[in-house]
Amino acid sequence: MTVATETQARALDEKDLGVLMQYTVEAYKTFEKLAENLPNPMTAQMFKAFAVDERETRDLIDMKIAANQGTRVRITLAGDLRFQDIIEGEMSYREATEALIAREKAMENRLRAMVSGSAQTDRNLLIYIAATKRAHVVELERELELLKFDAQWYRREDAEYRIVHGPKSE
Repeated sequence: MTVATETQARALDEKDLGVLMQYTVEAYKTFEKLAENLPNPMTAQMFKAFAVDERETRDLIDMKIAANQGTRVRITLAGDLRFQDIIEGEMSYREATEALIAREKAMENRLRAMVSGSAQTDRNLLIYIAATKRAHVVELERELELLKFDAQWYRREDAEYRIVHGPKSE
């Protein structure tokens, strides 16, 4: 006789949602600040779109908290100082991009791990947010490749010209 063990699906609790919310708020602030401060119009637009994604995620998490009849729980993230270093320009563009890729990948992996043991009512939210993180990673990896050839890529106001024609001969 075979005994099937059924794992109990776990619903997102206030702590889970608090971590997701705090990460989202910190990511939003970082992306918004980068969008405002970077001279490269292509990179600034990318970070502006990321900020919009984070606002949308925040709204979805808020809706989930309300649906669970919970309240927002303030959680401190271990990596808050990394976000602050990025915002304050304490890292090179390459270091900041690598840190952002690592943070987005870590959150994507965390979300994907949560999906397998989550309640049916939470899966779509977790999958949606994880896919958003994956999209951010892909675009950040593109920027990292550009930074490898031009350490000042984020400062280039002539980004479109450089993409099409290469650097201007001087």
